Amino acid sequence: MRVAIQGTAGSFHHQAVKAWFAGSEFSLVPAETFTKAFSLLENGEGDVAVLAVENSIHGSLTETLDLIEQHRYPITGELYLRIHQQLIGLRGAPLSKIKYAYSQPVALAQCSNYLAEKLPGATPVDYHDTTASVAYVKKQNDPTIAAVAGIDAAKEYGLSIIDENIEDDKQNFTRFLVIDPAGKVPSGADKSSLVLTTTHTPGALAHVLTIFARAGVNLTKLQSRPIVGDAWKYRFYLDLETAGAALHELVAEVRQTGAIVTILGEYKSGKTY
Repeated sequence: MRVAIQGTAGSFHHQAVKAWFAGSEFSLVPAETFTKAFSLLENGEGDVAVLAVENSIHGSLTETLDLIEQHRYPITGELYLRIHQQLIGLRGAPLSKIKYAYSQPVALAQCSNYLAEKLPGATPVDYHDTTASVAYVKKQNDPTIAAVAGIDAAKEYGLSIIDENIEDDKQNFTRFLVIDPAGKVPSGADKSSLVLTTTHTPGALAHVLTIFARAGVNLTKLQSRPIVGDAWKYRFYLDLETAGAALHELVAEVRQTGAIVTILGEYKSGKTY
């Protein structure tokens, strides 16, 4: 199984893949961006993708949702990964000497209070990937720069952990989705993701939500996104705790309101690793 991810070996994406495919063989197919990860699927260079979609501190990574809708590759699974961020640098580098902290913007945001308190004189620097920022620190061989990434990234590049578990909230989780262009609805599916565009009339969204509420279906996510080319109009991403025949009956009822609904995937509720 060739698994496309955003990032490289040692990244949180890699950890998520190892958790999902535990006991099975796979080969990692790295991509620098989420867009390139989808290109790997499109070009047949990857069989499936495992991609972050949401963090409990930072919120949604809407780029992933937009790409899923654009490509229409079905979501076939989800998992939650507990995230511990480390301050990583050269062996023996003192905390007091760090002038720059490199990492992906989401990772830096997860540690903003720590950086302000423990490294008030250091400058956070956005980098395209957490693990790549560790590789950069190693290449620079400068004790005044550090990276924020996971423990696996430190091991991957043989660097030291200057300070551990520096995330501001210890209840820090990232949700990952499994995307399979050839995927089918798995047995036992109990959750689904949809994209919804309502009619542009007063109460249209409330009407749709009432349909779900009347059916006793719990909504675990509701995210609005602008419709490009149609200023000030929006579509909505929804996660529902239902799947199968019950879901399709609800979707049919929602469509009767004039709304446009696309099912992005039906899958089993994810475990936490």
